[in-house]
Formats: sequence, C-alpha cells, structure tokens
Amino acid sequence: MLHHTVHHRIGACFGVVALLLLPALTFAQTVPEKLFAKMEWRNLGPYRGGRSLTAVGHSSQPLTYYFGATGGGVWKTTDGGANWVCVSDKFFNSSSVGALAIAPSDPNVLYTGMGETDIRGNIAMGDGVYRTTDAGATWKHVGLKETQSIAKIVVHPQNPDVVYVAAMGRIFGQNKERGVYRSTDGGATWKQILFKNEKTGAVTIAMDPANPRVLYAALWQAYRAPHEMSSGGEGSGLWKSTDGGDTWTDITRNAGLPKGIIGKIGLSVSPVNSNLVWALIENDNGGLFRSDDAGKTWTRITDDRNLRQRAWYYSRIYADPKNPETIYATNVNFHKSVDGGKTFKTIGTMHGDHHDLWLDPANPERMILADDGGASVSQNGGKTWTAQDIPTAQFYHVALDNQTPYRVYGAQQDNTSVSVTSRSGGGEIGMRDWFGTAGGESGYITPHPAKPHIIFGGSYGGFMTKHNILTEQQQNVSPFPEEVIGEPSSNRKFRFQWTYPIVFSPHDPNTLYATAQVVFRSRDEGMSWEIISPDLTRNDKSKQAASGGPITKDNTGVETYNTIFTFAESPVEQGVLWSGSDCGLVHVSRDNGKTWQNVTPPSKELPDLAQISMIECSPHDKGTVYVSANRYKLDDQKPYIFKTSDYGKTWTRLTTGIPDGAFVRVVREDPNKRGLLYAGTETGIYVAFTGAGANNGASANAVWQSLQLNLPVTPVHDLAIQKRESDLVVATHGRAFWILDDLTPLYQIADGKVKAGETALFAPRPTYRWGAPDFDSQFGLATGANPPGGVLVSYNLKEKTSDSVAVDFLDEKGTLIISYSNKRDKKGKSVKESSEFYPNPEEKRTDVVTANEGMNRFVWNMRYPDAVEVPGAVNWGGSVAGPRAAPGKYQVRLSVAGKVIAVQPFEIRKDPRVEITDADFAAQFELLQKVNAKVTETHKAINALRDLKKQISAAVDRLSPDAEKPTAKGLALKEVAKPLLDSLNAVENELIQTKAKSSQDVLNFPVRLNNKMMALGSMVASADSRPTKQMLEMFADLSARIEAQLARLKPLLSDGVAKFNKAAQEQNPLPVQIVEP
Repeated sequence: MLHHTVHHRIGACFGVVALLLLPALTFAQTVPEKLFAKMEWRNLGPYRGGRSLTAVGHSSQPLTYYFGATGGGVWKTTDGGANWVCVSDKFFNSSSVGALAIAPSDPNVLYTGMGETDIRGNIAMGDGVYRTTDAGATWKHVGLKETQSIAKIVVHPQNPDVVYVAAMGRIFGQNKERGVYRSTDGGATWKQILFKNEKTGAVTIAMDPANPRVLYAALWQAYRAPHEMSSGGEGSGLWKSTDGGDTWTDITRNAGLPKGIIGKIGLSVSPVNSNLVWALIENDNGGLFRSDDAGKTWTRITDDRNLRQRAWYYSRIYADPKNPETIYATNVNFHKSVDGGKTFKTIGTMHGDHHDLWLDPANPERMILADDGGASVSQNGGKTWTAQDIPTAQFYHVALDNQTPYRVYGAQQDNTSVSVTSRSGGGEIGMRDWFGTAGGESGYITPHPAKPHIIFGGSYGGFMTKHNILTEQQQNVSPFPEEVIGEPSSNRKFRFQWTYPIVFSPHDPNTLYATAQVVFRSRDEGMSWEIISPDLTRNDKSKQAASGGPITKDNTGVETYNTIFTFAESPVEQGVLWSGSDCGLVHVSRDNGKTWQNVTPPSKELPDLAQISMIECSPHDKGTVYVSANRYKLDDQKPYIFKTSDYGKTWTRLTTGIPDGAFVRVVREDPNKRGLLYAGTETGIYVAFTGAGANNGASANAVWQSLQLNLPVTPVHDLAIQKRESDLVVATHGRAFWILDDLTPLYQIADGKVKAGETALFAPRPTYRWGAPDFDSQFGLATGANPPGGVLVSYNLKEKTSDSVAVDFLDEKGTLIISYSNKRDKKGKSVKESSEFYPNPEEKRTDVVTANEGMNRFVWNMRYPDAVEVPGAVNWGGSVAGPRAAPGKYQVRLSVAGKVIAVQPFEIRKDPRVEITDADFAAQFELLQKVNAKVTETHKAINALRDLKKQISAAVDRLSPDAEKPTAKGLALKEVAKPLLDSLNAVENELIQTKAKSSQDVLNFPVRLNNKMMALGSMVASADSRPTKQMLEMFADLSARIEAQLARLKPLLSDGVAKFNKAAQEQNPLPVQIVEP
C-alpha cells in the first residue's frame, strides 16, 4: 500500500504550506464587445426534451399550448405540439420555470413564475413573475423577485388582473418572501396574504372554478442543503379562504386528515362539484384524501404508494372538469381513476416522472402533460402523445474527442448519456447523428483519447460502464461494484458523488482516474483499480446521515457528501494531480499521488464548505490552476474564482465583472491562447482577456465580460475547447449543447492585431473542405444546426459606411477567384436599400457583405463563380454552381471605398477522412472548370438565341399591331422570319428542354444537352475523388454534341440574321441585333 501524506487545514495554514491570498485585482475597462459581437452560438441539440414542471393550454385555442422548462424558459406551440418555439428568450433574466397560468378570460394573458420547487440538488432559482398580454410575443417582469421559487399560479376566471402565487421561497435558505401572494392589478403590486414562517413556503393553490373567492392553499416546510434534503415539518399544512384570500383558516387538523408531521400536499377542487376537494398528502399515514363538504371533513380513499412514492418530487392531483369521480395523479407514472380514487390505472406516456397536467375544461380528452422529458400533448385522453423533440436537455458536463468531425459527449439528466457529432454530412444535425452511450444520466462521459470507439461513462452510486461502439456492448467497470441506492453516505464504503469525475491522463491514454472520497486509478481500461490517495474530504460524519426529512427518506446519490467533486492532471506536467471536494477542500499531489497537500484558498475569501466545482490546470504554465467554486446550496450566490501560479501556495481571486447571482461552475483557459479565459455561470458565459498580449484597454488581468451573444439565459455547467478547431462547446442545464465556432477572432483581439476604432481584417482559421451542402443547415425546429459551410471571414469596420466594401478571394498567387460586396450581389445586380428588398431581418444574404460598425462576418462557400444561367430554366440533377476550391493556400482581401485595407492568407484543408491526393483534386477541379465553361458557353448561346427570337417576333408584331388583322407587310416579314425561327427553335430544343416548366416535367419531357452537362458536373463533384474514366469520356461526348449544335447556330446568327434584317429594312422596322447576356 502506498504511503499518503495529507496536510490538514488549520486556519489559513496547511501543513507546511502557508497559503496567502493576493488582493483581488481591479481593472480599468473591458474589450469593446463590438469587436466580437457578430460571433454566433449555434444550438447543437440533441433535440431531446429535459424536465418540465408546468404546462398549460386554453379552451378557445385547441392547437396552442405552453410549457415551462427547467433551465430552458417558456415554450409555445401553435400546431398541437408538432413544433415548439421558446418565447421567453430576450425577455427573461432567469431560466427555470416553476409555474405557468393562462387567464381563463383572455388567452393572451399569461403569468410565469420562475424557480423550481421540486427541490432537486440541481435546481435553478428564479427571479419572480413575468407577464405577457400578447400570447408570449413580449414579456414584462412584474415583481416578487426575492421569492426565488414559485410552485403555482392561479388566475381569476373572469378578471385576468387578479392572480394568486404560491411561492416556496429560498430552497437553500430562509426568507420572508414566501407563502401566498395576490395581485389585483396584473402584477403591478402584490400583497402577501398567507405566511407561516421563514422556513415554510406555499406549494400549491386550488381555486373553486364556480366560486373564485374560495381558495385552498398547501404550505410546505422543506429545504435542501449540500448533504441532505428535507420534506415536512411543523409549518406544513392545509389552509382555506372564502373571501378571496383576505382571511385564512387552518384546516390541517380537520376530521379525517392524518395526524403527525405533514409534508407536501397536492390539491384540486372539482369543477363539477364545489364541495368535492381532493388532497394528496405526504405523511406517515398519508395518501389520497377526499372531502365532500368543502374541506370540513375528509376520508382517506387510498394509501397506494404508486401515488405518493418520493412525495417531495411529485404529489399532484387533478380533478376531471366533467366527471366528479374521475381524477388524475402524476408520479413516476401517470395515473387515472374513474371510481373516485378507489382504483387507478396507468396511462402510457412518452417519458417517466410526471409533474403537471392541464385538462381542457370543455373537453378533458385534450390535455398536456409535463414530465422529466419535457411536454407532450394528447387529443384523445392519453391514447397517443406528441413527441418530445425539444432542445431543453440538462447536461452536467461536456467532453470532446479528436475525430473529424469531432464529437460531443455528455450525460443528460433524466435520460441517457449521448454522443453528438459537431457537424453532419447533411443539412442538419438530426437523430441519425447522435446515439446513447456509456454511463447514465448524471455522470462524466469520457471518450478514450486513442480509441474513439471506446467511451467511459458514469452515474450515481459509482456506476461506470465502458461502451465499445464496434461491438455495441457496455461492460460494467465500476471501481467498487456494490449497489448502494437508498443507503446514506455513512453506509457506503466509497462515497461517489452524483456526477463524480472520470478523467483520462493527458499524458498516458491508458491511465484513467475516477474519484469517490479517494482517487482511483486504472491502467487497464477499468479491469482493475488502485487507490492513490487518502480521503481528500472533510469526512464530516454528521453530514453523512440519511436524507429526505422526517417522513420520506430519499437517498439517490445527490446527497452523498464529503466527496471529490472535481479532479485534473496537469497537461503540461505529468504526475501533478489536483482534487477539489464538495465540502470545500483543494489538494495537490506533485508526485503522481504518493503524497498530497491541502492547498485550499483561505476561508476569508473562500468561505468554508464551498463546493469546488471545477479545477482547470493551465494548458500553458506549470503550477497554474484555476478553481471555480460555488456556495449556492448554502444560500450564497456569489461567484468564486481563484488562480494560483505556484501550486496553491498563493491564490488570487478573479471575479471582477461577474455579478452576484451568476455563481460559477467552471472556468477554462484556452489551449491555443495563454490567458484567454472562459467562465460558465448560472446565467450564462463570460470571457476574460488576460495575459501579456491583452490589449484594447484591457490590462494583463482583465475584467470578465459577457460572451453571451445569442446564447439563451441558461445555466452553463461545463465548457470545453476543441483545440484543433478552435471551437468553444458549452453544456447547458436546460438548453442542450451549444457551440461557438471559430474562436480565432478572440485570439487576434487578445494579441492586439485587431483593435477598436480601426478597420481591419481578421486572419481566417484553416477551413476543412467538408462534404456538407451549401444550403441553410437547419431544415426545421427539431434538428441541430451545422456550422457555416465554408471559409468564415471576419472584419472590423471603425464605423458604419455607405461606401463600397468588398471581400475578394484570391488564389495563392493573388489571382482573383471571386468578389463579393455590399453594393452588388454575386450576379452583379445592385443591392437595393429598401424594406421590400429585405423583408425579413432574420434572413441572411449569402452573397452580399455587410458594412456595419464593429465586427462583420461573411462565409465564402469555397466556390468559384457560377456558370451563366438560363432564367426560368428547369434543371434536374445539376446546377450552375461553380466548383469548390481544391485544398490549398488562398488569400482574402478587404477593400473599403476602393482602397485595399488588408490581405490575409488562409488554408483550405481536405477532409482527413478522405484518401485523395493533390493530383486527384487537381484533376477533379480541372474537369469541373471545363464543365462549368461548357455550361456557360451553352447558356450564353441559349440566352442569345432566345433574345434574338424575341426581337424577331417584336419586329413582326410592329408591322401587325392587331393580330386579328395582320398587314401585308407583316405577313411578308413573318414569312421571311419563319424559317429562321424554325431553325433557331430546332437548335434550342437540342440544347435545352423548352417544355419543362416545373420540376418533374422532365419525367414527361426529357432533359437536353445543357442539363446533361450540368448533371455530369454534379456527378463529378459527388465526392472528393479523381474523375472516373467514363466521366471524362462523357464530357468529351457531351461537348462534341453541344459543339455540333453551336455550329448549327453560328450561320443562323450571321447569314440568317442578315437576311432577316434586309427584309425588315425594306418594311422599315428596326433591325434585330445579336445581344449576349
């Protein structure tokens, strides 16, 4: 057994290491955001729903529904659940929705209560109530910010301005802003009308639909701490008001209700019978209770555990709006009773763990159900449900591999772990592009650094599997394979955190680490494990007891305490290991785990018991580590970030610029740029430009500033940078995965190469010549977005300009390939400055550059100029698109008002998966250019002869203005024109199909030579490969056939036109001219 040395914390000193905290740094200013404002996050997905606690609809709108996501905002459908759109983005300052309510008298009025009340360990707090009066188009915050978590909202049936709120208050602390609130002016003012104590909140309100002055409210004494949760206490109980909430009566001990401690209560009043009230009560003798006299007396109908298991998480009951004996209960399963609660049957749904139900008062067959998979709509009483393909997944961590394209890994709460490609070969990232993988819902997912088909994943209780994609098997390789569900921490030999670390060594792909309260190491892919540390936590036995409270125990692993929460090995110094515990300790080993030192930052700056959320070892400097910590489970929402450059001897706090409330879960240093930092917080993401190269007004220790851009407000639990691609990937806890493609503009800003107030061109990053199509990468709402399909060019303008701005692409020798500007599109047509030209500001023109102040971006699709097109022509299997540039070196040039500002080199790289030589690429490009040239030649001829035909017909028509009464001169000229037109038509009909007017007309009227040549081009470009022998032969054949027709056309354009003009001049019309487009 190895000998371990641990230096324990005594005041601010740790063993022989005296720790110092350097003063918190202050800074002058940040980098101007306009320098990077056009960078854009894209939603990767997966489109697989996360937890929802609330869902609503309205009788007057059978296809419109809303649901609230935990960490994901408010979503709306107007097509019965087929498609969902988030309607709270840009309006809400928090993301977790606890309650939704629609005014029965006005479907345009909705209230949203923020903050979760199912008191999980991963809940997010809220900021009060939001209101919309236009069905979610806009929202306004209307108060109750300090309530933090809202469980239920009820709106008066006739007056949309009268609203009641059940506020649970602070889940991790105590406060006065809890209980039942009422507003009579639409949220402009609020009155607390029911309050018990600072430990007890309101968990539900039920209104009598027939008499809105009659209210029932359930109070719940509950809390959560880092090591436990508790449901039930003296404050819990049942209350009633008969005057709209002015006064209340405690009916908790009315006849028939259970004695002893009460926990969570679910309530519902029958819309059919005002005297019939249902209560689902957590108690040692709890169950479903019924009152037939408006709450005076009660009878327990059933104590079925299926209705009240894990009561703190569920406990909801719903009365049918038409049948007084029909009720519904939400729990792990969805239950329905038609005999007054005596028996229940289970209704199949799309997901488990159900939290809310809305029934149409006019037609209870129509309903929407909220559960741990999102929301589902049923129009037939639960026989069928809509899919939950909504991007509201909650991820704990993110890992990336180095495949091409790279893949993104994470464990989705309430679902499986998942692997998603960062880029697909199609137009969008759909279900075919992701799959479930190792581990479970809560753990780290870690791909093998040398074997991408091997993935390790964990989950609660120390569960770990090794997924072999090739064999499709998952082998259990848990370090201690004992099932411990339901047991308190004190009964567990090894205390594995809910989301315990699983980390590969950055130096040895065969070394894998995992942690409980100790560090495990495996060198044979989990077949055996060794312990390389002592207990690196406080090991406080008082915080290892059973969790759940006085009524219902709940030991899932979330409450497992005194664990190692984060672990890392320095990527620049092998054998330097770091650990951070959920109880606030930081340790380092500089001898590969033989000895460990406690180097926790001093408690005057990092108060005791903080959760060390993430340790980031600098990818550039030995001894440098960034520690992110949080204490939100101790009711402290301040941000905590610390840096050491001497292995933990001294620490500097780095939180300037991050506000209270945005507590921090992760900090990463960019592996490509020393000192460029990213922080993931409860409300979003921040960036700090530090290091010797920092500029633009930011000092070497710059302040944090928002990098939110278009990222929704949502908790960011983890970050990862793909070093090769320079992409930033975030794991959100409510909006799935997002990627910020191409961080190189930030690198150049940090280096001072691009500065505010200057016009400059960023150097593009190397771009892979992927096989993805050019078109918009997101077909529909249920798919993730692909990255830009080409070379992403960024440039900064010191001011908005009406002058010409041109972005030119050149080959390595400086020869112009193609030019784009703000004045003309790629067809050479002027860009109109009018609303008619650009009716949808959300659309982006791919062939016009912008000229705005600050950052501008343009994507070159890597294509050479298109062939000339024939207006209105129907093509099958081909197009006029120019060939894509072959891999190699190129240049981009920025010009403003005709003056060259800068030229930057860049590289187009081949897809590493493709086996093709430079000579093969050259051969393919050469043939495609020949095809393009031949198509252009053909189309020019077609356009010319069509123009000539129009002129001839116009000349004839001028001599016979009235077609019904042709003149002699007109008839004479028409006779001269006929053989010429017939000959032109014959050539035209060989070159192009003239009868095809819609896409599938070609099935009736076969394609002609121009289409055949375009289709050949598509075949040649179908893959990165040398053209086949038969392609070369087909090009020669088609070219000869086209040349034969052009040879027929040539004398018609000379002798034929001359003959016609001679005849026309005798009749005095204007001569026709051969005009090429």
